[in-house]
Amino acid sequence: MANVLAAIFGCAAVAKLTDRRALPQAIVDFGLPARTATPLGGLLVVCEFAVALALAVRPWARGGALGALVLLAGFSAAIALNVSRGRTPACRCFGGAHTAPVGWSTVARNGLLATLAAFVALGGRFPWLFAGLAAATALAWLGLRPVRIRKVRPGMVARGFSLPDETGRTWTMDSLLAAHRPLLLVFSDQACSACSALLPQVAGWQETYGERVTIAVVSGGTQHANVLAGADGPDGAAPHRLLADAHRRVLADYGVTATPSAVLINAERVVVAAPAVGAAEIRGLIEKALRTRGGSTIARRAVLFASAALAPALASACTAARDIRSIAPSGTPPKQVEVGGGWLCDQRYALCTSASCEPSPDDPNVVICRCAVEDGYSYGFTSCDERAPKRDKLISTFSVQNTSSRTHAMTCTDRARWANCLDVTCHIDPQDPHRALCHCQSVESENFLTFGGNCDTRTCATVIWSAATQELPGVAEYKSAMKGIGLPVTFPEACPSSTPEAISRSVQPLRVR
Repeated sequence: MANVLAAIFGCAAVAKLTDRRALPQAIVDFGLPARTATPLGGLLVVCEFAVALALAVRPWARGGALGALVLLAGFSAAIALNVSRGRTPACRCFGGAHTAPVGWSTVARNGLLATLAAFVALGGRFPWLFAGLAAATALAWLGLRPVRIRKVRPGMVARGFSLPDETGRTWTMDSLLAAHRPLLLVFSDQACSACSALLPQVAGWQETYGERVTIAVVSGGTQHANVLAGADGPDGAAPHRLLADAHRRVLADYGVTATPSAVLINAERVVVAAPAVGAAEIRGLIEKALRTRGGSTIARRAVLFASAALAPALASACTAARDIRSIAPSGTPPKQVEVGGGWLCDQRYALCTSASCEPSPDDPNVVICRCAVEDGYSYGFTSCDERAPKRDKLISTFSVQNTSSRTHAMTCTDRARWANCLDVTCHIDPQDPHRALCHCQSVESENFLTFGGNCDTRTCATVIWSAATQELPGVAEYKSAMKGIGLPVTFPEACPSSTPEAISRSVQPLRVR
């Protein structure tokens, strides 16, 4: 046990030593004065090395374990104080090798290590007691770990944020997209040398392509550090729109685990390309952004939701049919079909197209929707194996399986809150096996469409509907795949409207989520 602790503290000390540039800033992020950051950082590394050495030498192991207990108690107190005040600075416990916001799960992890250290300090006595404590703290650590945001992928609605730039101006997703141009979000970190090398190129892209692509840098760390990190741009100027993500929450929301990386978002706030990592892949996103021109590529892939199939959908259907015939026995509909970057699967699933939802009591970014449990073909962007039902667990995907003459597609034109449920995890309601409770992403926008509401647009503002933004891929692929295997597809009609303009809006291309 002592050797395990020695390895942990030794690795932590070495990682901090190689991350000397960021360690003082991490200490400042925890609320300590800047003038004490450098000496405290050095003292911390020395203490961790001393504890590791003592634990590794058998006669000193109990003393080393006591030292480990003192360090862990100090770490836990600092983390608990910050979290209780609503602050979640990055935990650089292992330097730059692992950076993530602290939380109560971090306190629980330190509790597990402290239990092991106490066991060593007491000379291995009371093994059953410490085994129980270790199991309890390990379960608390696992239970308190935040739910990982699903991987960013094309077709997702980009998550919102509000961050200050180098001048103190606050930028949001809406303000960055106000010019109706593609948005390239470049993710950086103040301790990332490759990011510092890329920033001059970013400044050059902003200068060259600024009229065609909006480029913003989201950098983990404090605003002041980010300004300094960007000071080596062309002619000594830093890139503008250098946004400070002080606690790296936006990086966590977008699932960023390596920097530099970037994601391309179209003018309709939809992710249009898989995240790119490294300078070469990010340059490729710039080229894609210049071709995207505000999301017209996605619009060409879409299909009129409440009308007959258009020519692009028919062409896609022909392609899908050829692919399906090549993998399915003659006359037998296949159980799964890959088309358009997603999968049509024949299995049990949750259908949320007309579900009403309620805010989650635990997470403001999540709403809980009561969706229908269905069996049959549905379309989503995860594989059929990943979507396979397991006990009470289902995945929410898209179909028009329960569409009837009473189902209508209602467009909500005013800004309101709605739920994005595609590919989210659901659990069958123990009180009603025909319903599933789905934890969907909360979104706020205008011009979204739902199968719920029964054409009463007043409910757009009073009910959180499972809905979709306009001009998203997926509906055309679903229709193509279904036609390719010879199954009928009946989309609901648009709600009647008293104005031609509203009717026109109600049949815009979109993808139900």
